[in-house]
Amino acid sequence: MAEDDVPATAKDGGASTRVFLFSDIEGSTRLQERLGTEAYARVLDRHSALLRTAFEAHGGREQSTEGDSFFVLFDSSSEAVAAAIEAQRALQNEAWPEDGEVRVRMGLHAGEARATASGLVGLDINRAARIAAAANGGQIVVSDAIRTLAGADLGEGVSLRGLGSHRLKDLREPQPLCQVVAAGLALEFPPLRSLDARPNNLPTQLTSFVGREHELAEARRLLATNRLVTLTGPGGTGKTRLGLQVAADESERFPDGVFFVALESVREPALLEPRISSAIGLAESGTSDSGSTLREWLVDKHVLLVLDNFEQVVAGGPVVANLLRDSPGVSALVTSRAPLRVSGEQEYPVPGLPVPPDPSSMPALELAQLSASERSLDPATLSTYEAVRLFIARAASVRPDFVVTGENAPAVAAIVARLHGMPLAIELAAARVKLLSPDAILSRLETKLALLSAGSRDLPERQQTLRGAIAWSYDILDDNCRRHLDRLSVFEGGFDLPAAEAVCGPAEELGMEVIDGLESLVGQSLIRTVDAPGEPRFQMLDTIREFAAEQLKGRGEADSIRDRHARWFMTLAEEIAPQLAGADQGGLLDRLERDHDNIRAALDWALERADADLAIRLGFAVWRFWQKRGHLYEARRRLEAMADAPWSRTEPALRARLMEAVGGVCWWQGDVKAMRPYYREAVEIWRSLGDRGELANALYNYSFTFTVPDDPATSEATIDPAGEGTIALEEALALYRELGDRRGEANVLWGLGQQQYFKQLDDAGAERFRQSLELFRAEGDRTMEAWALHMLGGALIRADDLDEARDAFRHALRHFYVAGDTAGMTMLLDDLSSQALAEADPLRAARLWGAARSLTQTTGASLASYTDTWLESQVRPSVRVSLDPEQLQRWAREGAALTLDEAVAYALDRPVETLPELQREAADHAAVR
Repeated sequence: MAEDDVPATAKDGGASTRVFLFSDIEGSTRLQERLGTEAYARVLDRHSALLRTAFEAHGGREQSTEGDSFFVLFDSSSEAVAAAIEAQRALQNEAWPEDGEVRVRMGLHAGEARATASGLVGLDINRAARIAAAANGGQIVVSDAIRTLAGADLGEGVSLRGLGSHRLKDLREPQPLCQVVAAGLALEFPPLRSLDARPNNLPTQLTSFVGREHELAEARRLLATNRLVTLTGPGGTGKTRLGLQVAADESERFPDGVFFVALESVREPALLEPRISSAIGLAESGTSDSGSTLREWLVDKHVLLVLDNFEQVVAGGPVVANLLRDSPGVSALVTSRAPLRVSGEQEYPVPGLPVPPDPSSMPALELAQLSASERSLDPATLSTYEAVRLFIARAASVRPDFVVTGENAPAVAAIVARLHGMPLAIELAAARVKLLSPDAILSRLETKLALLSAGSRDLPERQQTLRGAIAWSYDILDDNCRRHLDRLSVFEGGFDLPAAEAVCGPAEELGMEVIDGLESLVGQSLIRTVDAPGEPRFQMLDTIREFAAEQLKGRGEADSIRDRHARWFMTLAEEIAPQLAGADQGGLLDRLERDHDNIRAALDWALERADADLAIRLGFAVWRFWQKRGHLYEARRRLEAMADAPWSRTEPALRARLMEAVGGVCWWQGDVKAMRPYYREAVEIWRSLGDRGELANALYNYSFTFTVPDDPATSEATIDPAGEGTIALEEALALYRELGDRRGEANVLWGLGQQQYFKQLDDAGAERFRQSLELFRAEGDRTMEAWALHMLGGALIRADDLDEARDAFRHALRHFYVAGDTAGMTMLLDDLSSQALAEADPLRAARLWGAARSLTQTTGASLASYTDTWLESQVRPSVRVSLDPEQLQRWAREGAALTLDEAVAYALDRPVETLPELQREAADHAAVR
C-alpha cells in the first residue's frame, strides 16, 4: 500500500479518511440549448462513458450521479489525481460535435466520511463539491489535504500549481487551493469562481453549514423568480445561516456584489438606508445624504442585499420595496421573524431540521406504523437525519472522539426531536457533550432554557443562549400580545381556536380578540399553524412555551389560567366519552390523541391541587381512549395514583367511577387478580347508593373477574367454581330489562356468552354472542358489535365453521382499523392467527402471531397474549401443528417486522395501498359487513 493509501471502509458506520472527486460540465444548460435535447443526450452519454472508464481504471468507486455531475470515491490521492488527468485528456481528445465541446470542471479533497443507510455523509464531502464548483471547465483543482497526502507521488510530469487561498461558498475561512498541471491539459484559466471573485462582505463562518439541502434549494429557487424573499421563523431556527448560504451560492448572479446588512440595533425605518450604505461602503457626498447616494449607486447595479434581523424595524418594509422599485437589478434576501407585508414579497417559513422518530414520546398507534429500521434507531440510520448530523458535528467540535453508538442513539434521537430540529437549540445541547452524556443531556431537557445557555461568545448576544433568542422576540411585542402568549403557554402539544378562546379570553380581559392575537403571534413566528382536520390548530415550540410560562407566573395568573385549561379539557373529554362506541369513534379518538398532552397537563394540575372532582372525572372520561389507543401503562400509573390518594375516597360516586376505570385498565393488561378488588368496591358503592343502573353496569364488570383464571396455566375447571360471575350477570340482566336498557342487556348477553365460551358450555356461547350481536347492531354500538364478532369467531372455530369465523374476524378487524383501536387490532390479529392455525396454515399463523405480539409490546395490552396462552394450552389441542420451532420463530419475526398497516393488509388479504378505502366503506355499514 502506498503512503497515501487510506482505508476505503469504516467499521460500524464509523468515520475514516477518504478521497473525494466531484465533476460537472461547465455551462451544461447553454450547451443543451445549442445542441438540442436529442444531440445533448448523446453527448452526455459519451461524456459519462469517458469519465467512468478513467475513474474505474484507477480504482474509483462511483457514489452518485445527478445530471452531468459525478461523485467518485478513491482510496489513494495519487490515483484520484491520475484518474482526473486521464479523464480530462479523454475529453479533450474526443471529437465533439461542432459548437458542442464538453468542458468539465473537477475538484478533489480528502477527509473523513461516515457510512449511513443512504450513503456517505461528511463535511469534507461538501468541501470537495465546493472546490469543484469553484473550478473552470477543463481545470482540476485540489485542496491542501490532497497536496499533503500525495506529496511527490503525483506521477511523472505531474505537478501542482498554487492558486493562493480562497474562500469557498461554504463561507469558511480561506483555504489554499492548487491546480493540477500535466501534459495535455490547459495551463491558463480565468480566476476561480470562489466567493472572493465578486465584491461581498459576507461574514466568515467558523462552523460548517450542515444539512438544509431542501431548504437551500427552495430558497434559491424563490430568489431566482422573486426580487424580495423573506426567510421567516422563530429565533434559533437558522434563518441567518441559511440566508448567508443562499447568498453565497447565488453570488455569481450578482456581479456588482453581495452585501450583508446587520439590522439588530436598528429600530427606526429612517436608519435603514444609512445602514445599507455603510455595509456597501458608500460614503455621503457633500451635497447628498446617504439615502440619495445609495439610490444613485444602486440604480444600474446587479446587487443582492442580505437584510438580517428585520423584525424590530418591520415598519421599514416600504423603504426596501422602494429601493427595489427604483433599481431593477437589485434583489433583497431578508431574514425576519415576521414578514415585511409589502407588494412583491415572497415569504419562505424556515422549518426546523428533519428529525428522526422519537419512539419514547410517540403515541402507540403512530409507533406501530414505524418500520423495523425506524424503530431500531441504529447509528447509520440516525446519521441520515440533518438534525442528528448537526448534533454530531457540533458535539465533535468540543469532544473530538464523540460518535453515535447503539447505546446513545435513542438519547440523541430524542434530544433533537424534542428540540423540534431547531439549529440553535441543537448546537447548544451538543456543546454540553463536553461534560454530559447524551442520556444525561436528555434527562435535563425538562428545563431547556437553563441547559441551553452556553453559546459562543463571538455570536450576537441574542444567539448566545436560547433565552436571549426568545426574549428578543418577546420584547418587541405589545403588552396585550405578551399577555396572550403567556396564557397560551398552559397548552401542551397544540390547541385549536375554541380552546384558546375559552382559556385565554374573554377579549375585554385580554385586551384584544383572541383570533387577532393568534394572527399577530403567528406573524411574529412565536406560534405556528399545523394541519389538522376541522378547526385549525396552533403550536408553540417547547422552548418558547417555557419562557412564556415563566412570564405568566410572574403576572400572578398561572393558577387561574391552568385551572381554566384543565376544566376545558375535562368538559371536552366528557362530551366525547359517550360517543366512543359510535360510527365516528375513529375521528373522536384522533381528537383526543391530538390533545393528549393537554389532557396530561390537566391531570397533573388536578393531582397537584388534590382536586378529586377534576382528576377523577377527567380520568374516567379518558380511560377508554387510553385503552383503545394503547396508553395502558400510563393509564394504570395515573389511575392507581388517584386510587391511593385519600382525597379520592371523599365522594362515593366519584370513587366508584375511579374503581371502574382502574379495573378496566387492569383487565386489558391481563391482571385479573388486581382487577377483582377494584370492581368489587364499585359494586359495593353503587349498591349502597341505590343506583340500579350503575349497579347493573358494576355487576357486569365484576363478572369479568370470574371469566378467566388469575394464572394462564390454571385449568378451566377452577374458573368461578361457585358460579359468582354468572350470578352477577343474571342480576345485571334483570336490572337492565327492568330499566328497559337494551344496550346494557346486550352487554350482559355478551358476558354470559363469554362465560360459557371459556367454560366450553352451551355450544361455546355462540348463541349468546349472536343475540348480543343483533342487539348491538340495532343500538348502533359499533365497538361492541366488533367485540361480539370477535367472540363469535372463536366459538365458530370450536364448531369447525372456519370460513364464517374468518369473515367475523375480518369484519371486526376492519372496524377496529378504521377506528384506530389498537387494543382491538391486537386481539383480532391474534384471532386470525388462531384461525390460520385451525386451517393448518402455520406460516400465516406464525406471521400474524408475531404481528400481534409486536403490537402488544407497543400498546401494553397484554390480554391478547394472556388469553391466547391459556387457550392454546387448554382449548385448542386438536388444531396444533408440529413444526420446527426455529422455523416458526423466523416466521413470527417476519410478522413482528411489519408495520401496522402491513400487518392489517396481510390479515385482510388485500394490498396495503387499498386500506384507505376502508374509511370510505365504513360510511356504509352494510358495505363493511
